[in-house]
Amino acid sequence: MITTAIIHNHPIHYKHLLFQELKRQGLQFEVLFTASRSSDRIEPLKLHDDLYRFRAGFDGPYERHPPLRTWAFVWLSLEQIDPAVVIISGWYDLAAWAAWCWAEAHRRPKILWGESNRFDRLRPFYRELPKRLFVRWCSAANVYGTANKDYLVWLGMPPQKIFTKRAVADVSLFLNCNGRQIERPPYKVLLYVGRFSPQKNLEFLIRAFARARHDYSSPRMALALVGYGPLESRLRALAERLGARDTVQFWGPALQAELPSIYRKADAFILPSVRETWGLVVLEAMLSGLPVLVSERCGCAHDLVAPETGWTFNPYDEPALGRLLEHVCAAPREALEQMGEAGTAVAREYSPENCARIVIQTVGQVLEETRTQRRTRR
Repeated sequence: MITTAIIHNHPIHYKHLLFQELKRQGLQFEVLFTASRSSDRIEPLKLHDDLYRFRAGFDGPYERHPPLRTWAFVWLSLEQIDPAVVIISGWYDLAAWAAWCWAEAHRRPKILWGESNRFDRLRPFYRELPKRLFVRWCSAANVYGTANKDYLVWLGMPPQKIFTKRAVADVSLFLNCNGRQIERPPYKVLLYVGRFSPQKNLEFLIRAFARARHDYSSPRMALALVGYGPLESRLRALAERLGARDTVQFWGPALQAELPSIYRKADAFILPSVRETWGLVVLEAMLSGLPVLVSERCGCAHDLVAPETGWTFNPYDEPALGRLLEHVCAAPREALEQMGEAGTAVAREYSPENCARIVIQTVGQVLEETRTQRRTRR
């Protein structure tokens, strides 16, 4: 019997780890993917039925899924599965609302996976009203951390109904690579990993990096950018214009399996985003033993960054970030390594095993509360 249906946009590496662990820990569930892949991902996942039960409504990129067909897919799939509880990942598309409406019509409890923050963008009141309705009629929610919980409370969900499941990182992949010796350059390496897109704020980062005092004949620090995206040529031109062509390095895109060795070439990690619901790359960097510099506009900043593990900064204050980079540049490598070790201890708690356990506990609690309510009505 399938007790739980999970509505999700498309296969993603870290959620794939969670789904595998949910199956291993005994949850009976099926995942309804809106689409089979995303055009933003260079490494699509190849799924098969022996991993866990799933179905996809559209065999193509999520960015082009047909909305009305998606609604029909979710509704008819839920009719066939007839789950006791529905987990809905967000409220941002018709698949989520179709699942919400089906659960309302069939009086099934709903668990929201809330991954948004109130502060990451302007939120006009008229756009928040439907979310308030959505949240009000959910039985519980799982969130990554403090910022996500605060947003759901603001939308009207009682705090006692919100359970922090944490984000999922591939803990074993990164920890298994720690301790291996690697040759480092004489200068420090500040690393960024991610898309080259506007919300990542990379032009700001390059300008702030160029503010730090550099002896280009003998650099103290290089900025390494790993990833791809529409802004790459613009970022290269900016580095050239600022005279930082040699110290701003473009290392190209990387597959997931390549990331541990890339992180280990660095001394510190930075995420300068002006909008970031969480920031999974920060966890990967911490698992790799790096101190982290994280924008205050990233959801994870409130839960992961402390004086022992790194620094937060204002992603609009260029001079302040320049001064922080000077501080990191001057810090002994031994001090940075100690911060990295403290960060690893925090990040290893974000394992698929811990997350799956909390999800299963939430499902169990919601089902028990539903049974109690039904007995009370009789």
